[in-house]
Amino acid sequence: MLQLIVTKSKDCERDLVMESEIVQASAYVESLKEKYKGFYFPAYKLRELFSTVHQVFFDCREQDKSACLKLLLKRTNLEAFTIFFVVKEPSGAYRFMDASFRNLGTETLEHFINRYHQQLESMTKLSIQTIGLEYVECIGHGYQEPAK
Repeated sequence: MLQLIVTKSKDCERDLVMESEIVQASAYVESLKEKYKGFYFPAYKLRELFSTVHQVFFDCREQDKSACLKLLLKRTNLEAFTIFFVVKEPSGAYRFMDASFRNLGTETLEHFINRYHQQLESMTKLSIQTIGLEYVECIGHGYQEPAK
Protein backbone atom coordinates (compact mmCIF):
# COMPACT_ATOMS: atom_id res chain seq x y z
CA MET A 1 0.00 0.00 0.00
CA LEU A 2 1.33 3.39 -0.99
CA GLN A 3 0.79 6.24 1.41
CA LEU A 4 1.19 9.82 0.30
CA ILE A 5 2.09 12.39 2.90
CA VAL A 6 1.90 16.04 1.95
CA THR A 7 3.36 18.76 4.09
CA LYS A 8 3.09 22.45 3.45
CA SER A 9 4.84 25.39 4.93
CA LYS A 10 2.75 28.38 6.02
CA ASP A 11 4.06 30.43 3.05
CA CYS A 12 3.22 27.70 0.57
CA GLU A 13 -0.26 27.32 2.05
CA ARG A 14 -0.87 31.08 1.86
CA ASP A 15 0.29 31.16 -1.78
CA LEU A 16 -2.08 28.31 -2.66
CA VAL A 17 -4.99 30.12 -1.02
CA MET A 18 -4.16 33.41 -2.73
CA GLU A 19 -4.12 31.77 -6.16
CA SER A 20 -7.52 30.14 -5.61
CA GLU A 21 -8.97 33.52 -4.63
CA ILE A 22 -8.30 34.85 -8.13
CA VAL A 23 -10.56 33.50 -10.84
CA GLN A 24 -11.38 34.35 -14.42
CA ALA A 25 -13.87 37.21 -14.37
CA SER A 26 -15.96 35.53 -17.05
CA ALA A 27 -16.47 32.50 -14.75
CA TYR A 28 -17.63 34.77 -11.94
CA VAL A 29 -20.07 36.55 -14.26
CA GLU A 30 -21.44 33.17 -15.39
CA SER A 31 -22.15 32.31 -11.74
CA LEU A 32 -24.04 35.60 -11.42
CA LYS A 33 -26.10 34.75 -14.49
CA GLU A 34 -27.10 31.49 -12.83
CA LYS A 35 -27.98 33.25 -9.58
CA TYR A 36 -29.92 36.10 -11.25
CA LYS A 37 -31.89 34.79 -14.20
CA GLY A 38 -31.86 37.21 -17.12
CA PHE A 39 -28.87 39.08 -15.73
CA TYR A 40 -26.65 40.72 -18.36
CA PHE A 41 -23.12 41.99 -17.63
CA PRO A 42 -21.81 44.17 -20.50
CA ALA A 43 -18.66 42.57 -21.91
CA TYR A 44 -16.93 45.95 -22.32
CA LYS A 45 -17.07 46.42 -18.51
CA LEU A 46 -15.39 43.08 -17.90
CA ARG A 47 -11.73 42.82 -16.93
CA GLU A 48 -9.74 39.60 -17.17
CA LEU A 49 -9.62 38.52 -13.53
CA PHE A 50 -11.68 38.70 -10.36
CA SER A 51 -10.57 38.51 -6.72
CA THR A 52 -13.19 36.66 -4.71
CA VAL A 53 -11.76 37.99 -1.44
CA HIS A 54 -11.57 41.68 -2.36
CA GLN A 55 -14.35 41.52 -4.97
CA VAL A 56 -12.21 43.36 -7.50
CA PHE A 57 -12.24 42.99 -11.26
CA PHE A 58 -8.72 43.57 -12.54
CA ASP A 59 -6.27 43.00 -15.37
CA CYS A 60 -2.79 41.60 -14.94
CA ARG A 61 -0.15 40.66 -17.48
CA GLU A 62 2.29 39.38 -14.89
CA GLN A 63 2.71 35.72 -13.95
CA ASP A 64 2.11 36.41 -10.25
CA LYS A 65 -1.54 37.50 -10.16
CA SER A 66 -1.56 37.83 -6.35
CA ALA A 67 1.33 40.30 -6.39
CA CYS A 68 -0.37 42.21 -9.19
CA LEU A 69 -3.57 42.46 -7.12
CA LYS A 70 -1.67 43.59 -4.01
CA LEU A 71 -0.03 46.40 -5.98
CA LEU A 72 -3.34 47.45 -7.51
CA LEU A 73 -5.05 47.64 -4.11
CA LYS A 74 -2.32 50.01 -2.84
CA ARG A 75 -2.07 52.30 -5.89
CA THR A 76 -2.84 55.95 -5.18
CA ASN A 77 -2.97 57.26 -8.76
CA LEU A 78 -6.18 55.66 -10.03
CA GLU A 79 -8.49 58.13 -11.73
CA ALA A 80 -11.77 56.68 -10.45
CA PHE A 81 -13.34 53.73 -8.68
CA THR A 82 -16.32 51.79 -9.97
CA ILE A 83 -18.85 49.69 -8.14
CA PHE A 84 -20.92 47.07 -9.90
CA PHE A 85 -24.24 46.02 -8.46
CA VAL A 86 -27.44 44.15 -9.17
CA VAL A 87 -30.82 45.87 -8.99
CA LYS A 88 -34.29 44.41 -9.19
CA GLU A 89 -36.89 46.08 -11.36
CA PRO A 90 -40.56 46.30 -10.31
CA SER A 91 -41.25 43.52 -12.85
CA GLY A 92 -38.92 41.23 -10.89
CA ALA A 93 -36.20 41.27 -13.54
CA TYR A 94 -32.59 41.67 -12.42
CA ARG A 95 -30.37 44.26 -14.03
CA PHE A 96 -26.71 45.25 -13.91
CA MET A 97 -25.79 48.79 -12.88
CA ASP A 98 -22.58 50.57 -12.06
CA ALA A 99 -21.49 53.85 -10.53
CA SER A 100 -18.16 55.64 -10.65
CA PHE A 101 -16.55 57.76 -7.98
CA ARG A 102 -13.65 60.07 -8.85
CA ASN A 103 -10.47 59.70 -6.87
CA LEU A 104 -10.14 63.27 -5.63
CA GLY A 105 -6.95 62.70 -3.71
CA THR A 106 -4.61 59.82 -3.32
CA GLU A 107 -7.09 57.23 -2.09
CA THR A 108 -6.24 53.57 -2.71
CA LEU A 109 -8.66 51.06 -4.17
CA GLU A 110 -8.48 49.09 -0.92
CA HIS A 111 -9.46 52.17 1.12
CA PHE A 112 -12.24 53.07 -1.30
CA ILE A 113 -13.78 49.59 -1.06
CA ASN A 114 -13.97 49.91 2.73
CA ARG A 115 -15.30 53.48 2.52
CA TYR A 116 -17.93 52.49 -0.04
CA HIS A 117 -19.36 49.77 2.19
CA GLN A 118 -19.17 51.89 5.35
CA GLN A 119 -20.41 55.23 4.00
CA LEU A 120 -21.42 55.32 0.34
CA GLU A 121 -23.41 52.11 -0.13
CA SER A 122 -26.38 53.34 1.92
CA MET A 123 -26.58 56.50 -0.22
CA THR A 124 -26.37 54.39 -3.37
CA LYS A 125 -29.25 52.21 -2.14
CA LEU A 126 -31.39 55.30 -1.47
CA SER A 127 -30.59 56.73 -4.91
CA ILE A 128 -31.61 53.49 -6.57
CA GLN A 129 -34.88 53.42 -4.61
CA THR A 130 -35.77 56.91 -5.82
CA ILE A 131 -35.91 55.65 -9.39
CA GLY A 132 -38.12 52.71 -8.45
CA LEU A 133 -35.48 49.98 -8.32
CA GLU A 134 -34.33 47.75 -5.49
CA TYR A 135 -30.60 47.52 -4.75
CA VAL A 136 -29.89 43.79 -4.37
CA GLU A 137 -26.13 43.52 -3.84
CA CYS A 138 -22.72 44.84 -4.76
CA ILE A 139 -21.11 42.25 -7.03
CA GLY A 140 -17.69 43.82 -7.40
CA HIS A 141 -15.42 46.81 -7.62
CA GLY A 142 -13.32 48.20 -10.42
CA TYR A 143 -11.09 51.12 -11.28
CA GLN A 144 -10.19 53.50 -14.06
CA GLU A 145 -6.59 54.05 -15.02
CA PRO A 146 -5.25 57.62 -15.22
CA ALA A 147 -5.60 59.27 -18.62
CA LYS A 148 -2.39 59.06 -20.65
